[in-house]
Amino acid sequence: MDQWYKIDNAGKIFHAVSGRANSSVFRIAMIMNSPVEEDKLQSALDDILKRLPMFAVKLGKGIFWDFLVENDKKLFVQEEHHFPCAPIDPIETNGFLFRVLYYNKRIAVEFFHSVTDGTGALEFLKALVYYYLLEQHALIENDGSVLDIEDPPSTYELDDSYYRYKSNHSVKNPREGHAFQVKGTPTEETMVVHGVMQSSDIQKAAKAYGVTITAYITSILIAAIYHEKLQYRLRKEEIKIAIPVNLRQMFPSKSLRNFFAVVNVGMQVEEHTTLEDIMAEISKQLQKKAEKEALQLGLNHHVKLQTMLAARFVPIFIKYYAIRYGYKSYGERTKTMTLTNLGNVQLPEQMMPYIERMEMVMYPTKKSPVNGGICSINDQFVISFARSIEEADVIRSFFQELTKTSGIDIEVYANDEG
Repeated sequence: MDQWYKIDNAGKIFHAVSGRANSSVFRIAMIMNSPVEEDKLQSALDDILKRLPMFAVKLGKGIFWDFLVENDKKLFVQEEHHFPCAPIDPIETNGFLFRVLYYNKRIAVEFFHSVTDGTGALEFLKALVYYYLLEQHALIENDGSVLDIEDPPSTYELDDSYYRYKSNHSVKNPREGHAFQVKGTPTEETMVVHGVMQSSDIQKAAKAYGVTITAYITSILIAAIYHEKLQYRLRKEEIKIAIPVNLRQMFPSKSLRNFFAVVNVGMQVEEHTTLEDIMAEISKQLQKKAEKEALQLGLNHHVKLQTMLAARFVPIFIKYYAIRYGYKSYGERTKTMTLTNLGNVQLPEQMMPYIERMEMVMYPTKKSPVNGGICSINDQFVISFARSIEEADVIRSFFQELTKTSGIDIEVYANDEG
């Protein structure tokens, strides 16, 4: 009998809200120092899927909830021909809920968010590239920073940690107000622009203001949105950036499934507001909202909502209608943009010469048509913006503001440049 898994707490939301204008598909990529060899990438993929069964799944349909079920078909690597973060077509992937792509020197994985989050996808990509390099006969010793395919799959990696780490402490969540939303002319495909700079330079720039890199980048983004969209408007709405937080940093989870929270930080910017004012406010909000106690309350609240829905023996389409309503009213409308930061990626030292840089691409949605992703490796810090509107004014203004504020040299390129 095939193994099956419940979709985790966060995964149910992505499954319910996904559609053409919201693929719920994100990408993480490594840019290698030489063109990718398809046959060796396929061999590496075949090997690691045996070690990571929670990714070798397809969607099963239920009366009260959908679920994930073991997929024994083969997943083929594909040369990339389409724009990033397109909806997963089960026919194209043999039912798998992710795809593995290559183009020139890039190896990319694109996951449907119901399967995993950025941390789980990163562990998958690290293992894929490690075993790809071994297929190329590279001499690399695994220092423990990459999953070993000789180890048996761990039940902890399959854990729905939202339920494991919920507590009985709960308070009523205050309703969050709506935020300013970026609007523009919709495009058919997702377009991506990346900005590359040295990690050491951005660290120095943030340190000069006494804030973290996330607070620094978020503040400049808020300033760019204000200058492009709100500076000359009478009504100054609050600009809020949604920042995913990896809950594994607070709770001892080993899960490779979704286990993250989102905190919204932002403010209403006025003509007299300085960049230093924004940084001070964002830094303060990040410290407060990313504390374990605050995240615990948020975790409890979301599990409670899901449990209430699960307890009702009503058809799945009614539950998904309720989730979509909640997502639109209390999720999408309370943020201007999402900015996710994977941080500095650690790999065995001997792997580093083979890798030039990484990219993290966060899919846009109808209400949040421009989203950002950050990751760094090998002293290469990359900020990627994905957009589903023609207008790129906020992105252009962000890089101009970052250059002016930090004095850093930034190389900007589009995704189709390899």
